[in-house]
Amino acid sequence: MKIRRLGVFLRRWCVAGAIVTLAAAPPAWSAEFGKIAINDGVDDFLLAAMPPPGTYGIVYFSRYTANYLADNSGNAAVDHFSLTANVAIPRFDWIKPVSVFGADRWGTLILAPYLDVSAKISPVPGVDLSDSRRGFGDLTIANGLHWTLGDYQMVNGVDIVAPTGSFDAARVVNLGLNHWTVRLSHLGTWMPRPDWEVSYGLRWDYNFENPDTHFRTGQIGYIEFATAWLPKPELRLGVIGVAMQQLNGDSGPGVPAGGKFKYSTNALGIGGNYFFPGGVLFTAKYLKEFEAKNAARGQLFQISIAFPI
Repeated sequence: MKIRRLGVFLRRWCVAGAIVTLAAAPPAWSAEFGKIAINDGVDDFLLAAMPPPGTYGIVYFSRYTANYLADNSGNAAVDHFSLTANVAIPRFDWIKPVSVFGADRWGTLILAPYLDVSAKISPVPGVDLSDSRRGFGDLTIANGLHWTLGDYQMVNGVDIVAPTGSFDAARVVNLGLNHWTVRLSHLGTWMPRPDWEVSYGLRWDYNFENPDTHFRTGQIGYIEFATAWLPKPELRLGVIGVAMQQLNGDSGPGVPAGGKFKYSTNALGIGGNYFFPGGVLFTAKYLKEFEAKNAARGQLFQISIAFPI
């Protein structure tokens, strides 16, 4: 059986939050298997609404579960599959005023996920593999510029994902991808009326080679959106979603000719947030993946608390 890697990751604002890799999959697949997105829509409301200059903290608590692993046609790829990832993600933001290219704020953030992951996979009947890991995943450092253009806000950013999570190609479960990633992001938030919000995010990931396996995951593009109704100024309720697509094939040992094993996944969900006195923001959301190819298909529940420091 060839070894193929499955990766799982979370994202928020200009960042990647957590990564998990599974090293067992069907024999037909190549040496490493792109990524399984824990599809967070995960930039949800107020996506480009960078707060005023200052220092802020955010803590995310997420639970992702999946019992279906899709093949290149969206059909079940293995006899049995289950994955549970509980993730706590502390994040720190530093925002300062600037006057560069018309932008009014510069934001820098650092994010370090802590994961508790268990996985079981049966590639063929009678063959059962399982593993669990706990520890810190890959670190993300991000920088972005913010513009205020009337009732529209915009952020353009660059993220660096560093391979700080534990990785061993012989494991079933890993906490990191063992390669660097550069991510470009364009985010927007529009308030057409005081009681309505529309936010979106466009992102592109450029992945570097894994030095241990000499495998390189293809480039990844994705679109996130959120639409919210504000029954009162401090409360948002709405729908969120994300669509992800691997744009070009993987490269390296064991990759099938033609690079046809690109992954994609789509998810929709609901969420809301509430501003408490003192600038504390509580957010909760639920997303369900309704389509996947060469990826897991599951569901995510996440809560977060943001606060000034």
